[in-house]
Amino acid sequence: MIQNNYPNDKTSRYLYRAGGFTAILFLIYSIVTILIFILIKEGYPQTALECYDMLKEDFFIGLLRLDIVSAVIIPFYYLLFFSLYHALKKDYELIAKIALFCILAGITIFISGLNIIELINLSNKYHAAASVEIKQQLVAAGEAILASDMWASTAAKFRGILIESGAVILSYIMLKTTVFSKINAWVGLVAHGFDLSSEVLSIFIPAIKDIFTTVAGPLYMVWFVMIALRLIKISYDNKKKQ
Repeated sequence: MIQNNYPNDKTSRYLYRAGGFTAILFLIYSIVTILIFILIKEGYPQTALECYDMLKEDFFIGLLRLDIVSAVIIPFYYLLFFSLYHALKKDYELIAKIALFCILAGITIFISGLNIIELINLSNKYHAAASVEIKQQLVAAGEAILASDMWASTAAKFRGILIESGAVILSYIMLKTTVFSKINAWVGLVAHGFDLSSEVLSIFIPAIKDIFTTVAGPLYMVWFVMIALRLIKISYDNKKKQ
């Protein structure tokens, strides 16, 4: 078995530390997301008219229901998973590159599917429109955007499958090295494995996604803590070697 065979130069030290603090950011994001759901008690809008009305009634709450928090935080996956790739690539570079490619492609698809600004603009135009015909056109435009949004479209499914597939592969690599603990690797395999399964199975059985998410959610928080502690530790371990 390979013993802690990871890059330990000065640049890597900064990358591991940044990755560790990014994992903490995702832990906070997970907690904040739960609190928002509990406090607001309403999820993503189901219709364009509902979306326009909620933005008009309370713009801040409307942004939260449009998941503005995820739109801001999810792109930080670039940094988190690149730091994991960097720590694991030394002896499994090809498979680690495949995993990283899947994850980066998935994140990019996520960003390209963001439509919050478009919905805000349509909402403003809808409430400023003078005629019923224009309002109907704006509602139709909003429905089209919601149908292709970052959570419900075909691209969203591919995004989830790509990110979770890459994360499962990286978790498997963790089992083959001692850079991360076996517990860390297994928690990652189960959490991301459940999410990957839900993305695939929910295509055929939509209701199953909520069941899988309920199981994977708490595991993600454990995983973020373990990843953060380990990345920060190897960052400071590397510092001692300089």
